Amino acid sequence: MATWDHETDSCTFGDIDVRRVVDMEDGAFPASHLFPDSNLEEISALSQRFGEKHINPETLDLYLSFHAYIVKTEKCTILVDACVGNDKDRPGRPIWTNRSGPFLENLAKQGVAPDDIDFVMCTHLHADHVGWNTKKVNGEWVPTFANAQYLFAEREYQFWQQEQAQISEPIMYGSHADSVLPIMESGQAKLIDTNHEITTGIYTEPAYGHTPGNMVLNISEGSKTHAVIFGDVMHHPIQLAHPEWSTCFCEDPQMSSETRTSLLSRYANTETFVLPAHFQSPGYGPVERDGSSFKMKDGIGEK
Repeated sequence: MATWDHETDSCTFGDIDVRRVVDMEDGAFPASHLFPDSNLEEISALSQRFGEKHINPETLDLYLSFHAYIVKTEKCTILVDACVGNDKDRPGRPIWTNRSGPFLENLAKQGVAPDDIDFVMCTHLHADHVGWNTKKVNGEWVPTFANAQYLFAEREYQFWQQEQAQISEPIMYGSHADSVLPIMESGQAKLIDTNHEITTGIYTEPAYGHTPGNMVLNISEGSKTHAVIFGDVMHHPIQLAHPEWSTCFCEDPQMSSETRTSLLSRYANTETFVLPAHFQSPGYGPVERDGSSFKMKDGIGEK
């Protein structure tokens, strides 16, 4: 069975290599804000269960990571989700605003340069998944990955276009304007169905609820190994214990909960790797049933 190498932040599935590239870590969020259905008594109990890497034992804030995944095959290199980005103005999100973060340096540490990327696949179009789509050059937002085709779900893109048409203020903290539309204008975007094969063994699948066009990415090396890049189907490991808890960022919390529970149930007690977009390390691997809830096979979330 494949195992996640925490030292290199990577795993190999047959001939497919998957590497985690960090943009930000240790982002602290009040649990009551992130998960409106939670309560501090339960979060306190979960802090013992999940540990201080994921929950601050004193404040009970929840820690999130913001990272991308590099998927390398013999044929292509794919960047999955483009995180927060640098030099972006994000009103109401000070930790995302005017950053000068090390994402490209961390990408280089994984042996990948921006021009090496063949595809950028965004699981959805929230601000923290599209930020590195563009970079500022001479005051203009230009594609960061000059040789890449950017893959956006058509129903996701159309939803946010309609949202923007109804209001005068920039949507999603301005990310639609500075990190999505410049890609459309450059001609590098391809609007895809939520069921889309990028290359042999790598294909998207609908995972609606968090957003109307949310997708996961399946990585399958024949019938031997399988991984699923979950995106924001889950935000934090406490959702293993409470898959019914959806975040305040979910467009349809009920559908998000149903999607999450369905996917976790499908992959529980198998060797399928689950790779979420915001779990701090450690927090990647197969899941198991744990009574009416779930845990990571390496013990994260065990009662």
